[in-house]
Amino acid sequence: MSALDILKKYWGFDSFRSQQTDIVESAVAGRDTFALLPTGGGKSICFQVPGMVRDGICIVVSPLIALMQDQVKGLKDRGINAAAITSDMTRREIDITLDNAKYGDMKFLYVSPERLKTEIFITRFSQMNVGLIAIDEAHCISQWGHDFRPPYLEIYKLREIHPNVPMIAVTATATEQVKEDIIEFLKLKDVQYFEGNFARENISYEVYHVKNKGNGILKACQKFAGLSGIIYCQTRRSTKEVAKLLLAHNFSAGIYHGGLTGKEREEKLDAWLGNRIKIMIATNAFGMGIDKPDVRFVLHYEVPDNIEAYFQEAGRAGRDGKNSRNMAFYTGVDLVSMQQRVEKQFPPIDFIKIVYRALCNHLNIAIGSGENESYSLNIREFIKKYDFDLIETYNALKILELNNSILLNEATFHPTKLKFIVQNKTLYDFQIKNERFDNLISLLSRSFSGIFDFHREISEEQIAKRLNIPIEKLIKDLGTLESQGLADINWRSNLPQVTLLHERLPDDYMTINPSIYKTRKDVAFEKLSKMQEFLQKPECRSILLLRYFGQKGDKCGKCDICLAEEKSNHSIKELRVIIADLLDEKKYSILELQNVIKNTSPQLIENIAIWMLDEGIVVIENGKLRKV
Repeated sequence: MSALDILKKYWGFDSFRSQQTDIVESAVAGRDTFALLPTGGGKSICFQVPGMVRDGICIVVSPLIALMQDQVKGLKDRGINAAAITSDMTRREIDITLDNAKYGDMKFLYVSPERLKTEIFITRFSQMNVGLIAIDEAHCISQWGHDFRPPYLEIYKLREIHPNVPMIAVTATATEQVKEDIIEFLKLKDVQYFEGNFARENISYEVYHVKNKGNGILKACQKFAGLSGIIYCQTRRSTKEVAKLLLAHNFSAGIYHGGLTGKEREEKLDAWLGNRIKIMIATNAFGMGIDKPDVRFVLHYEVPDNIEAYFQEAGRAGRDGKNSRNMAFYTGVDLVSMQQRVEKQFPPIDFIKIVYRALCNHLNIAIGSGENESYSLNIREFIKKYDFDLIETYNALKILELNNSILLNEATFHPTKLKFIVQNKTLYDFQIKNERFDNLISLLSRSFSGIFDFHREISEEQIAKRLNIPIEKLIKDLGTLESQGLADINWRSNLPQVTLLHERLPDDYMTINPSIYKTRKDVAFEKLSKMQEFLQKPECRSILLLRYFGQKGDKCGKCDICLAEEKSNHSIKELRVIIADLLDEKKYSILELQNVIKNTSPQLIENIAIWMLDEGIVVIENGKLRKV
């Protein structure tokens, strides 16, 4: 079948979007391909369709369990055989999945970059008929990217095993430096490069410096009453505060963050997608795989620390092409908080080593063991036991991840998986001797095809309901099947998963790579500087965003800066000169400047004055501006 036939049959589209045709044709033809498409640009189709066209299996390297699970589910829903190898799987599950990939008719196998280095994967991969290697979220390969993952640097080794298999790298955000790193570190050959237009003409990017963000959010929600939207916060506490505010004013709103159970997140998402909840108040945990076309507004109660994250979050509005708005609110305190937040991301190296030792002790991992083993971690229980600070400890774990010591998969719901590990006859003999297990074993055997061959996801609630027994009794009975050696059970969990990427090291041998630590810190502060410049600089927001990603564009005519300039008698350039000339003569407060300069937006004058302060053109003395 042709690429277009596959698109029509499995995705139901009559044609590809702009640039998708060229990208797909390049990958199908066996060329190394690099596609930089903004959020909502249809990146997954760019490797999934070629993966279907080309003979053999498509290996997809992806950094997040949630992203892998979402894409595997999407493929299975379309009738396409796909699976993922994740850190929450047992060795037996991984073994069976790799066997199915090697011998079965599987078309897509999703793998985290950390798993690529394991002996079990390398052995099976070398024996597979591989048609395409896809690298999703390819910006993770660069230290200058916002989500650097060291194991991405070793993906190129897959080519040493299958040198003639083409690669396709896709990402939504990459600066010029990151683009170069992707091509260099993946060792792409004669790469075909495609870059989408980052300008979203149907979205207005607006930034408002306010005294009270809550009032700003309320007014915006009143303006968008009855429409679907998202409000992004940086902390779980903030989501609760904003939700309390909106619910008190009778808005249809819900919260979404990593602290909710899998069931709670699924219920909230379904309610929002079904328009039973109009406004979702969320942390950045909300967004992966979310594709609701009619989101009319995205508000930022708190802005992220880098432009990449902001651009992705803002880009979740208006995917149906209709006019939509993004509004970010900040105060002077927020600018200080952002600085502190980034500083806290890099706790002292000695503390990081202490956290590593405490973590291994907490999980009962002996020196010399634990390599590629995964453990559930109750972080609150962990910090209470060792009297650690929550934020500092979390950031220490993230540095250990950058150091290639551990993999931290944050709280995601892992359903219970069960596989019978004895023959039918053995199980039947057990049923005869233990009649009270008969209904349970019969239901599992009948309802879950292949449960004797591989692990099947089960829902305790649904099974208990069908058997008409309390869920506590079901869990006890399942535990008996496990303890009797009849079933292998990987129990469900909402806890984060920690995977050791090498055996536990003695304390004296544990080191934190100083170059990675310093480089990531420098990168984080550089990105913060660009984010704060975006918030404060009196220039078209769209032009600032495009420039950051190495593109050019015209004034959008709809952001807060463009609209304020349009309503003023002077351009921004002229206003800079006017303010500078006024300050040559005497000192002015911002309010006084707003009163003196007529027929001009007060907000625009304030923006320009604050920008001049940040640039060191003026200073403030006793509440008034003075030219330097």
